[in-house]
Amino acid sequence: MKKTMLCATVLALSVAATGCASGKKAESSAASTAAAQTEAASTQATTMAAETTAAAASDMAVPGYAPGQIPEIPAVVLPELGISENPAAKITLDKTKALSSVPGITVTPVRVENDQIQRGSTVMQLGSNGEGQYKDGNLTVQTDGNGAGQYVDAERGITIQRDDDGSGQYLDSKLGISLQVDDDGAGSYKDDRYGISLMVDDDGEGLYTNTQNGVTVTADDDAMSYRAGKGQITQKKDGSGSYSDAESGLKIENDGKGKATVTKGTQKATVDAAPLGTLPRLPRLGAVPAVPSLEANSLLITLDSGVLFDVDKYDLRPEAQETLNQLAKLLTEAGITAFEIDGHTDSNADDAYNQTLSENRANAVKEYLKTQGVTAEITTQGYGESRPVATNETAEGRQQNRRVEIIIPTV
Repeated sequence: MKKTMLCATVLALSVAATGCASGKKAESSAASTAAAQTEAASTQATTMAAETTAAAASDMAVPGYAPGQIPEIPAVVLPELGISENPAAKITLDKTKALSSVPGITVTPVRVENDQIQRGSTVMQLGSNGEGQYKDGNLTVQTDGNGAGQYVDAERGITIQRDDDGSGQYLDSKLGISLQVDDDGAGSYKDDRYGISLMVDDDGEGLYTNTQNGVTVTADDDAMSYRAGKGQITQKKDGSGSYSDAESGLKIENDGKGKATVTKGTQKATVDAAPLGTLPRLPRLGAVPAVPSLEANSLLITLDSGVLFDVDKYDLRPEAQETLNQLAKLLTEAGITAFEIDGHTDSNADDAYNQTLSENRANAVKEYLKTQGVTAEITTQGYGESRPVATNETAEGRQQNRRVEIIIPTV
C-alpha cells in the first residue's frame, strides 16, 4: 500500500515537473517574439525619423545646394562693342607713296561706288601708317592709325573719342548705348537694348542694374549684394554672408566661422558651413572701341592732258613718254593685275566731239602702257565733259578738267 502511494506521488510530481517545464518554454518564446517586434518597431521609427530629418533638411536648403550653403553671386557680364577696321589701308598708302614719286602725275586714295569716284565735299589726308583725316558729309574721322582719335557718323548716330590708352567715350544715340572709360577701367556704361546700367570704380566697387531681368548688384569695400526678384544674396569680405528668399521663406546666415543658421517658418537649425569665398567685384570696363583706320578702296592716278597731248589731239607727245615709262615700271613692280583708264575733257566743243576725244585719249594711254610691258587687264572709259572736277568758267578750271585718270582697285 505504501509502495503504491509512493509511486503515485512520484508520478504526480513527474507530471507537475513536466507541466512547469512546458510553461517556461512558452513564456520564453513569447518574450523573444515581443523583443523582435520591439526591435523592428524601433528600426522603423529610426528610419522614419531619418527620412523626416532628410526631408526637413532638403526643405531648408537652396535647391541644388547642401543645407546652409549659400549660392555664389552670379558674375556681371557686359555685351561686346566695336567697329570693324579696314586692314587694307596701309597697303593702299604704301602704293600711293611709290606712285607719287612719278613726276607729272597725282595719286589720291579714293572711294569708288557704282563706278563713281567719291569727291564732292570729301576731304582725305592720309599718312604712312593709316593716320590722317577724312570728312565727307555726315562722316568725320581723325585717327592716329592705331585706334586713337575721333569718329563721328551723324547718319548712324555714333560718336567715338578715344585716347591711345583706350580711355574715352562711345555714344550710339540710335541704339541708346553710352560708354565712358578711364584708363584704369573705371567709368559708366548704359545700354538701352538690354536695360543695363553700370557705374564702377577702379576697385570694382559700384552699382549694376538690369531692368529686363530685375537684377541689382551693389559692391563696396566690405561687401557685395545681389538682388533678383524676391531673392537676395549678400557676401562680405570676412567670409560671412546671407541668403533670403521671400517667396519660400528660406533664410540662411553664414557666420564666416564654419557655422550657418538656417530658418524657414518655425523651423530653425544650425549646420556646419564653410566660410564664403573671395569677395567678388563688379567688372571694370574695357577700352573704348578703336577709331577705324582710314579706308580707301582704290588709287586714283591723275595725268594732266597738257602733259600727254596737244590741244584737241589724242596722239601722245614725246615728252609724255618718260612719265608713262616710269608709271608702267611702277605698275608692273607693284603687281597690279587690273585697272581702268578714264578720259575727260573740258566743256569746249560739243558733247559728241568731247566724248570721242576722251575715249581716244584713254585708249592711247592704254596702248602705250602695253608696249612698255604692262600685262594687267586694262579697261577704258570716255566721259567727255560729263565729270568735271573744277569749273569750266576759268582757264585754270578747264585745265583741271582736261585729264586722264587711272583707277586701281586696292581691296
